[in-house]
Amino acid sequence: EKELKEYFIPQHGPSQFISPRAFFVSSLFRPSPENTPRAAAVRIDLPARASSQKLRYEGPELKQSDALVFMALLNMMRDVRTGTSVSIRPAEVCRAIFGRYDGHSRSKLQQHISRLQKGLIIFETLRINVQLCLRFEYPKTGPWTVCLDPDIVKVFQTSPETWLRMAPRLSLPSGLATWLFSYIESQTSLIPMQIRNVLDLCGSDSEIDAFSNRLRVALTHLSEAQIIEPGWSVKNGTLRWRKSSALQGSQCAVASV
Repeated sequence: EKELKEYFIPQHGPSQFISPRAFFVSSLFRPSPENTPRAAAVRIDLPARASSQKLRYEGPELKQSDALVFMALLNMMRDVRTGTSVSIRPAEVCRAIFGRYDGHSRSKLQQHISRLQKGLIIFETLRINVQLCLRFEYPKTGPWTVCLDPDIVKVFQTSPETWLRMAPRLSLPSGLATWLFSYIESQTSLIPMQIRNVLDLCGSDSEIDAFSNRLRVALTHLSEAQIIEPGWSVKNGTLRWRKSSALQGSQCAVASV
């Protein structure tokens, strides 16, 4: 049990994604449109299990598509000791997470993994830098090779794991809908939130009115996917919502945050 905790990604099934909770309740993987330019370098403070554990991200701007590839890597290596090099077939990975395989999707996958390789999770207290992907080899033909940082498990020890159902994550449009889905799955229940707080939390740079419109579209997708109840509302600067009773019988709280 000690070896599993120290050297392996937390257990999850083939139809699940997993991530440290801190990645789902922050702006680490922003819901920005894919066609907008990415910042070359950002610094983001991340929530940790204890206030004494200082955790932050430094590296290129990451988006929801990067989150998908990161979780796919964790899923593929869930039974492998971290630090071990693993062969992956880009065609199979592209079809599984992008729904197709061609030159564009292959190049996109390579760019995502290379970007993750440049991203650092920095433990200020432990004075450790952890790469989101340690090593990556991508020859023109044949399998690629990926290796996870052995200390990636320390992120899960600092921020508890959150599981995502793979099917809805893959079916939702990448962006605000997938960010919200990840956030929802990290919560035991949903309480009303100020729309400005949601905007700040996910790291959107939209104006509040434009963001509110995007939020309504994303919530419609989540409702249609039975992730939230259809009675949600976005009005007077407040989001009111609750998890779908098909998955959880919890009621929407009445207190605002």
